Amino acid sequence: MPNSLSERNRRWDLLNKSMQENDVDALIFSANDYRGHKGALRYVADYNLPHRSGNAVMFKDEEPILVLSGNLSGARKATTGWVSDYRCPGTIAQGLVDALKRRKKFTRVGIVGLGQIMKVDEYLALTTSYPQVEFIDYSAQFELIRAVKSAAEIRGTEESAYILDQCFSRLLEIARPGTTEREIGAEMYKVGHQLGGEDPLFLTMYTETDGGQTNATFGPPRDRVLNAHDIHTFSFEIVGPKGYWTELSRMVTFAQPTDDYDRMARAVTKGLAAASMEMKPGASPSRIQRSVLKAIESEGASSSYWSGHSLGLDVLEHPWIGLDVVEDGTQSDDTMIQAGYVLAVHPMVRDDAAGASGYMADSFVIDDSGSRKLSEHPTGLYRISKGEVNVNEY
Repeated sequence: MPNSLSERNRRWDLLNKSMQENDVDALIFSANDYRGHKGALRYVADYNLPHRSGNAVMFKDEEPILVLSGNLSGARKATTGWVSDYRCPGTIAQGLVDALKRRKKFTRVGIVGLGQIMKVDEYLALTTSYPQVEFIDYSAQFELIRAVKSAAEIRGTEESAYILDQCFSRLLEIARPGTTEREIGAEMYKVGHQLGGEDPLFLTMYTETDGGQTNATFGPPRDRVLNAHDIHTFSFEIVGPKGYWTELSRMVTFAQPTDDYDRMARAVTKGLAAASMEMKPGASPSRIQRSVLKAIESEGASSSYWSGHSLGLDVLEHPWIGLDVVEDGTQSDDTMIQAGYVLAVHPMVRDDAAGASGYMADSFVIDDSGSRKLSEHPTGLYRISKGEVNVNEY
């Protein structure tokens, strides 16, 4: 299981090897209670941050120290015993300064999350207290380490995918014209939590046209009523009991879809199939993305320059499946896919002239032979009619 001591030792060995190779004396892992910003803490300490922010300080070949917000002093600790030193100082900034004092001499410290997560006052406290120390951004190195999942981590990912499959099965049971998005969302949250899921992100999407631009608007479920002739896209992301994210999204309708919407669903399905065929060890993210775009464009649709990303203990991890930098980091085209990667692919397609759009998502595990889709639900457009569910798999 992912939180075993053997898994802890595997991760710590990788981190120590990386510190040795990069001439780094210690690592600081920054996290906050946000879906994409707390996985590093769980990776190094098996601690699921419940609120506010926290950090871990790890010297080479030593057990990490957890430095958490003061208001977490009464929070539950991890039950797996990965670390023993939990600290909740008056300020995290001072706590980080004090945690580094355990070593009298150190010259180079890497910070995971320096550009995106660590607070400015924490960084200033460190650089002011240790002016002789070089603090560097270690986020890219860390992403390379955690991108390759162990067999135990993949089992945790499969558990999360199972939960999402049950959520979608429940949706197919209850979705009918006249149902509201909120009613469906309530059932999704219920099923997910009953099966051990956490941090659910459930979004609903539908096509809107604004100034000639076609967009699939999305957001949390609201009181919008589902109509018979609409195309409804339901997107699920959730953390399983072991902390691993997966994604699943499908398009659902009730009445016979128009030719344009059928074409959009076909374009998305083709894009996902192209990615699945291309995702194998040695493939570059840009090569995968070009295959996705080619498949989508064959149906007269267009898509954005990125279509997916790695995921694990955070919902957004590197590498990205795209042609260039996506949002919050850099990625060179020589970042090749490896066995052990877990990738979410979710093309967003549209045809402005037709005023139609489409979106679906699947999660894949990469092994030596290629990709393996985690969901048991076929990829395609689902039509619910007369109590029966039919799927156009194209």
